[in-house]
Amino acid sequence: MQTRRKFLRDCSIAAVTTSVIPSTALTQNHFARMTIANGPGLEQFARHLQTTFTARTSAMRVKLILVEAEAFTAATPNSEDARNEKFTLLFRGPTQQPLEQDNYLFEHPHLGRNAIFIVPIGCPDPAHCYYEAIFDRPINASELARQMANAPRRIQNV
Repeated sequence: MQTRRKFLRDCSIAAVTTSVIPSTALTQNHFARMTIANGPGLEQFARHLQTTFTARTSAMRVKLILVEAEAFTAATPNSEDARNEKFTLLFRGPTQQPLEQDNYLFEHPHLGRNAIFIVPIGCPDPAHCYYEAIFDRPINASELARQMANAPRRIQNV
């Protein structure tokens, strides 16, 4: 049985891998062209607390406010991802346009465009819904390459 940590690591590696493949090899999905490893980090997001981000879908735009940016650490100091940058973002949005768990193109005047996977975590009052994004990614390209080289292979010869 696969652990949650390994599952999340494998999904993160798959997401980064798909962002590295040339866009012509993929569909014309604008999220596929985003490079996750080069996006803003905790420090950049923390500088823009209480500012508006626009989450875009093909059908609508939803204004979200970044209300929290916090770091978290690895479960154990010697874990595979102990050197990764780990942080969470909490966004607040209107209840009139609730978003589902999915990847959205986030736009910000200072941070640019970034594909971010968000999860709705509740609508505690009639005016606001909250969404969380969790980041656990290598800090630099060499660390990403090391993790990808050590990742378990999913394709097996039969």
